[in-house]
Amino acid sequence: MRICMFSERLSPPFDEGIKSYALHLARSLAADHKVLALTALGADIPEMGVRNVASNRLLLAPALAAKLLRFRPQLIIYVPTASATLFSFLRARLLKAYGRGARVALLTLQPREHGRLAQLLMPRLQPDLVLVQAERTRVSLSFLDGEIGFFPPGIDTERFRPGPVGRRLELRRLYGLKPEDYVLLHVGHLNRGRNIQALCDLQRVPGNQVLVVGSTSTPQDSLLVQELRDAGLRVISDYVSDIVEIYQLADCYLFPVVEESRCIDVPLSVLEAMACDLPVVTTRYGGLPLLFSAGAGFCYMDDVQGLTEAVEACKRLRWPGTRCMVRDYDWTRIGPWLLDSICRRLRLNEGHKP
Repeated sequence: MRICMFSERLSPPFDEGIKSYALHLARSLAADHKVLALTALGADIPEMGVRNVASNRLLLAPALAAKLLRFRPQLIIYVPTASATLFSFLRARLLKAYGRGARVALLTLQPREHGRLAQLLMPRLQPDLVLVQAERTRVSLSFLDGEIGFFPPGIDTERFRPGPVGRRLELRRLYGLKPEDYVLLHVGHLNRGRNIQALCDLQRVPGNQVLVVGSTSTPQDSLLVQELRDAGLRVISDYVSDIVEIYQLADCYLFPVVEESRCIDVPLSVLEAMACDLPVVTTRYGGLPLLFSAGAGFCYMDDVQGLTEAVEACKRLRWPGTRCMVRDYDWTRIGPWLLDSICRRLRLNEGHKP
């Protein structure tokens, strides 16, 4: 099958969920299909098969139209950086026109609020298929015509895996952490909307060391960073080239985010931590409750007190078992499954190979 995978602003570093999802989906599908991975306002990434096309924000771009005309896609998968907005729907309609009628599936990874004008116009611009990852996002788009489907997350379980025996202590020496501390990790955007400041209480517990690694793809709140450091948290605000090392040195992963739209519906960092077999303590954020039930190594918390209690329970675990919970979401399985689901919904011939 001839598939165009499009997402705006694809460029290194890939430490942000939407960019990472689009890139890995394209690479997964390219194993069995002819895939053209395009971006606008991003960068050429030859080693990853991504081509940047000169364009404005609305995708009114002759160069993009020419590339799609030459490629003749049967399917265009669009992962918008802004998720499902009025302008994303307008861009999806332009992609369909450039693809000379190719079917368009829009994958939205975050909920958005829509005013009256958007609710009036978006159904008229609606692509052939809209897929979401959480019930709250589906509800936010309930004014659209037709069914809104769900699509799963993806994770590279070959890259994200537990380290060999002795690796944890070696990495702690490398990053200047005490070998005897219980290291509590959070990875993500450094802003107050992520509720990272709630982790300060855990730092006050003797033997705990909270480690926060900030994404460099979005602006960082310098005042928050200083506040966390003053409270004793270790904060890495520079880009970490091999984030796997950070998961492998940690004892437990924390996801305290409460506010909607502060992260993609299925947080990539949670999946990465699980693939490294870390116990996870998280809020009931986005699509997580649809995918994972609470268990010994996967705990939901509703408040700060619940966070402390869940962490203490994780300290008593011998085997978290969270890696087993994400094996079915490896990209080698998810890419083909997602394409098959899209093709069945759109009645496309998925079995056609390039």
